[in-house]
Amino acid sequence: MFTKCKTNCQADKNLWKRNNVFYYMVELPRKNGKRHYFCKSLHTSNYYIAQERSKIMAKNLETSNIEAKTYIQVAQSIINKLKFDEYDEEVDVGDQILIQHKKYLSENNDPETIQGLVETASKLSKITQSTLDDDDIKKITDIVNLAVAAKIQKAFKTNGLKPKSTPGSNHTIGQIMESMLKKANVSKAVEQKKRNLITKMLKEVGLDLQDKYLKFYTAAIIQKMCENISKLNVKGSVKRSHAREIKNLILHANNIDPDSYKTNLVNLIPEFKKTRKEEMNPHWPYTEDELKQIFNPANDYFKNNPDVFWTTLIGLFIGSRSNAAITLQYADIININGVDCIKFQDTHPLKQLKNDATRRTVPIPQQLLDIGFVDYIQKQQNKLKAKPSDFIFPKCQTKNGEYNNKFISRGLIKYINDIGITKNNTKKLDFHSLRKNANLCLELKGVPESFINDFIGWEGKNTRQQSYSNHEIVNIKEQADKLRYDFLQPEFEYWKNIMAKK
Repeated sequence: MFTKCKTNCQADKNLWKRNNVFYYMVELPRKNGKRHYFCKSLHTSNYYIAQERSKIMAKNLETSNIEAKTYIQVAQSIINKLKFDEYDEEVDVGDQILIQHKKYLSENNDPETIQGLVETASKLSKITQSTLDDDDIKKITDIVNLAVAAKIQKAFKTNGLKPKSTPGSNHTIGQIMESMLKKANVSKAVEQKKRNLITKMLKEVGLDLQDKYLKFYTAAIIQKMCENISKLNVKGSVKRSHAREIKNLILHANNIDPDSYKTNLVNLIPEFKKTRKEEMNPHWPYTEDELKQIFNPANDYFKNNPDVFWTTLIGLFIGSRSNAAITLQYADIININGVDCIKFQDTHPLKQLKNDATRRTVPIPQQLLDIGFVDYIQKQQNKLKAKPSDFIFPKCQTKNGEYNNKFISRGLIKYINDIGITKNNTKKLDFHSLRKNANLCLELKGVPESFINDFIGWEGKNTRQQSYSNHEIVNIKEQADKLRYDFLQPEFEYWKNIMAKK
């Protein structure tokens, strides 16, 4: 829940606070009678730093708005000089032949004028943050689309070709899909997963990515694809994700060419039911026997893979998610008034922290300190002469600088599979299970829920827990030290000696 910064300073009118983090927030023009806002985290809990960042944010937004409006005026003056051809055309839309009035750039336009439009549209497309109203945003979209049409026309002329129909009707399914994936701004792994899913669904109805988009854009094809989804023996959430990709293809095509591709076919996509909680397979914590098996000295996996050993302990003692655990940097290990802590923060693009509650500073439980966690990290930093911004576990990043999400799947998960923990086990066990162990341990030790929320990184179930349960580090440390696994102490003593030699 956001709360207004209660100061009398006029400069703080856009300064808001949530979970002890400051945000810059400004109300935008109403859309369909509803309020909406531009809101961006200032990534600090320090009022004075937030105030300075707020001023910079306001100045940047003002500059972006002025630039956008200027470029819009320039583009519109160029468009007024352009020549257009108009005619009627038959278009196949949803198994119907409709007559649509078309308006396209004439081939007789001055090349310099066209180049001016393309350059101006390029500048507009680079403006990513602004508080423009819907009318200006629509103008920008129209300008960029017109510039794209001009570039396509130029490409045809350069190659001595002449387009036989509208730019929109020449799109292939693959072109629409790739444009959609690029706009989605997801990781390479997720992008490839979506690409494979769409390709598979198209193949099931006799289409491929090289087919014209209008072959996909029919009521018969959409209905057939939805029927195939409904027959899948999967959970409702999976069916919903399949249907969402079909819907996104239709909506994105409409964004590219609203004249040729309407959104009416979206209405043919049924609303698949969500997976009920009782049908979902939740993560389970590891049992004491399973944890003893994981840390059993007879298994020498950790001896050759110390990074997996320490990330496993971070999950077990801190309850962090896998991404947060493996992307820690040396600068994230800090000391506050004599208390060793881990600071989970967004200081690198690879760090995909889930929410505001995940961004937290956590005192390190004493048993983890006794195993030599901080000593090991400091020793490694000195040994490698690593910078504070370097990753503690470099394998979290590929050689190309991308996030290595196989660090855990080919590390800890493969290990617990190899030692037989997951064999014939119907319970869902993985890295997230360690987070369950940390929570369960704190609950059994009688730690209050508000402290568990601050430690594990949960937002809480209600407003009181979300906004009024913040505790001082020294108090959280007192509760964190209760997070102990005494039944593992012999195993920890063995691995402490092993890791001290690394």
